[in-house]
Amino acid sequence: MALPLVIDIAIGTIFIYLTLSLLASEVQEIITTLLQWRAEHLKKSIEVLFSGNSETSSTDRTFTNELYRSPLIQSLNQEARGRFARFFRRIGQTIGDLYRTLSGTRNVFGSQRSGPSYIPSETFSVALMQQLEIDALSQKFSEWTIRQFGEEKLILVQDILDALRYSLGDESLLENELAALKRSLNTIVNDFMRGRTSLSSSIDLATQQLVGFIDNTELSLSDNHHCQTIIRQRLPYLRQALSVRSLEPTIVEVLSLVISQSDLRNLPLDIAEMVARIRQNNLAIPPQLIRNLLALAEQAQAKATGLDDGVRHLEHEFATWFDRSMERASGVYRRNAKGIGIIIGFLIAAGTNSDTFHIVNRLSRDSAIRSSITQAANQAIADSTQVLAPARPPGALPDTASPLSPSEQTATTRSLQTDLETVRDAVDGTLETLPLPLGWNAINLEQQRVEGIGWGIPFLRQVLGWFITGIALSMGASFWYDLLGKVVKVRNTGKVERQND
Repeated sequence: MALPLVIDIAIGTIFIYLTLSLLASEVQEIITTLLQWRAEHLKKSIEVLFSGNSETSSTDRTFTNELYRSPLIQSLNQEARGRFARFFRRIGQTIGDLYRTLSGTRNVFGSQRSGPSYIPSETFSVALMQQLEIDALSQKFSEWTIRQFGEEKLILVQDILDALRYSLGDESLLENELAALKRSLNTIVNDFMRGRTSLSSSIDLATQQLVGFIDNTELSLSDNHHCQTIIRQRLPYLRQALSVRSLEPTIVEVLSLVISQSDLRNLPLDIAEMVARIRQNNLAIPPQLIRNLLALAEQAQAKATGLDDGVRHLEHEFATWFDRSMERASGVYRRNAKGIGIIIGFLIAAGTNSDTFHIVNRLSRDSAIRSSITQAANQAIADSTQVLAPARPPGALPDTASPLSPSEQTATTRSLQTDLETVRDAVDGTLETLPLPLGWNAINLEQQRVEGIGWGIPFLRQVLGWFITGIALSMGASFWYDLLGKVVKVRNTGKVERQND
């Protein structure tokens, strides 16, 4: 068999695969949309992420459902508005309910009818932080730390000031200055509570105010006063005590309070009440998730310089953890989608009687069909402005981080639609003029019967041909379109070289 003939047969076979894979892709996309496979797989993947295994309990699912009630995640589940949109959405939901009833599967969305098919890692991280109220509790601890720092240092200042007043017999000594110091400390605390300064900066400012007050106190002592020596001997120790920073809790300690059952009696009353409320709202947190969160908190603490910094690092660790999990989940989904694609491809092959063995045999014998299909393929490639960009398998989870901007993604999608429309037009024209080796017409059936005489079992060759076609269709229209362009290019290159010779 000559090489040009082999190439023409390959072009014809690939063109038929492309024709049918377009149909298969559309069917799979419709089924995926109606049954919400993307959203369902994403929800189940998060349940597995929280539970640590594929066998999730009702408790594991409860915590995931609570997370899905986050306004950030609910905002991702956008639905079209309008009467017709609601009508078609009800049809889709009815089909989904019927599918779950017949298959015996549960509604993973709980009380909801749908869910988002894609959650950015940043959104997941912030939603989980809000669910556990890590930011609010950390802020509460930081406020308590700055207050406690000011109160403890003021006691030290008050002690030495009382001693000085007693020695001088003046109870109003530096009274105005002390009142100004307290106002300054209150201003620093209020600025921190309003988010104007960080905890570290607030403590530094408070320390400067306290040390400045002691310096002014030292200057107020007269050189010949009898208590001057005693008081000044105490001032260096006081300055050193004021410079000692209060130890703020770490991000691990804050998270442990939320997800463990440690004793709260040693905490301030307002913080203890807040922790108790957060624990009550998160009773369904899975044990494996507790261990994972503590491990992530330890990683965040190793990189952080304080509680505020620890909160930011923990949020980043949550996002990275989610990204890595979704990469594995996407691989599982692609394998599942490939299996569904093979089933759909086989059903389409059987429904259209697309036997690969018969297709190749017919193309090798019928030069008219072979020539016409080759011309149609050449025309489809020539009319296309660019080769079809590789796309996700139908129904695949979105990538965690797309290398394309939204405008580039839109342009790629439009180009994809244009190319596929060109292919459909070429296919329609071919089907209208050629008796392709497809379908259940009498000519095809008779030819297939004759070809399968030596196989012993009737229809064995035909069913095997359907199976090969089904596998081919599951590879997607983009694959066959790209391959068709390459094969046509090889054929045309060889044709030009022969003409030059």
